[in-house]
Amino acid sequence: MVFERHHSTLIVASLVTVASFIGVAAYTQNRLARLDALSSTIETNAVPSIHYLSRAAVQLTRLNQLLDDMSAPGPKRAAAIAAAKEEISALQNDVDAYVLLPTLPGERNFWAALRADVGRAVQLVRQSTDVENASEHNLEIADDAIDRALRSVLVTLDFDVKQSQDLAREVRNTRAATLRAVITLDSVATAVALIGLVAAYRASRSHDALLRNHNALLDARVHELDSFAGRVAHDVLSPLGTVATGLSLLTRSTDVGGRTYIERSQRALTRVQQLVEALLTFARSGARPDGTSTCSSDVVLKALAADAADALDNARIEVVLDLNEHLDVRCSTGVFTSICQNLLRNAIKYMGNGSTRRIVVRTKGVGSTVRIEVEDTGPGIPVGLQKVVFDPFVRGPQEVADGTGLGLATVKRLAEAHGGRVGLQSTVGVGSVFWVELPLASDFHNQPA
Repeated sequence: MVFERHHSTLIVASLVTVASFIGVAAYTQNRLARLDALSSTIETNAVPSIHYLSRAAVQLTRLNQLLDDMSAPGPKRAAAIAAAKEEISALQNDVDAYVLLPTLPGERNFWAALRADVGRAVQLVRQSTDVENASEHNLEIADDAIDRALRSVLVTLDFDVKQSQDLAREVRNTRAATLRAVITLDSVATAVALIGLVAAYRASRSHDALLRNHNALLDARVHELDSFAGRVAHDVLSPLGTVATGLSLLTRSTDVGGRTYIERSQRALTRVQQLVEALLTFARSGARPDGTSTCSSDVVLKALAADAADALDNARIEVVLDLNEHLDVRCSTGVFTSICQNLLRNAIKYMGNGSTRRIVVRTKGVGSTVRIEVEDTGPGIPVGLQKVVFDPFVRGPQEVADGTGLGLATVKRLAEAHGGRVGLQSTVGVGSVFWVELPLASDFHNQPA
């Protein structure tokens, strides 16, 4: 696919704009993912670690107080022992839960001392709860172990608190940096979009100006060509008048057989004059046909078949007319003659050497149009050629007949100029059907003003 320059500029500008905003979105998602990771670390590690270590510190402090109560005799000692056992169980559960948490960077360095000190403190407190071991000396040793375990817990807790502060600070900095980057990237993307829009607008304006200049040049060339065609048509009409006068005089001094050929020549000459006059009018109107002209399709086609009788006989071709006698087309007789004459001559010229040699000319109404079909039993047209057969100067791959390659192009131009269209169906080895659709005259006249 080939893109024009202004299309390419617009596409590039659009792609750059989209890429800019995709880049902004991708960067934003990356930063949000980092914020999610930091937040998850704080939520699933730092905060629970501080929670369990804080509880462990409180439980160790509580055990230290219970040791003092355990040194007193009587009911107070029994209550202190029972409470100490509960605190030991809770302390072990909190330390075990803390160790199972995901670790922060460098946190494992504190685990060995923490677990050893807490384990020794628990062991000594349990021994102090036995009556046999509840001596003043053992209670002092257990108290020292609890103090050591409490220091390990507080050191680890202090580390986790600092880690949490660092994480929170990184979250804040990442959020601020992301916000600044997004604002900057959005500004850049917007600027790129504006630049692309301006570039596309300028390219479009340049293309429009170039197109206007090209159309103006084409209009000038068409005007020159139409003027030339008008002059040629005018020059052709002058000698035709002389020929017509001469044929009229010949009829007075010719026998019946001669007058038959002269009358046929006069009819052909009349149609040539109609054709040239229609083309002359068409050229003078600046390629705008007269929308008020109409003609009877069956009259023209019957006359064309009669005029082509000699050519058909010489080529041993049978012609069949399947005409609807109530179809008038919205174009002049000359234009309709030119269209149908080119189709009929084309069918005769390219009949080929087949054993079945027949041309069927038919007309029928199709909605608000008249469809004229010229069907032949010729060799058919290759598929690759069917798409361009109506283009100027296009001829068959094995061209043997004389011609300029403008006949079907003329049919297409005249049909489309009068609001019609052309087409064909062809099968190699079977034949072709060329068709033209022109507006129905009655449909035109019945249209509301």
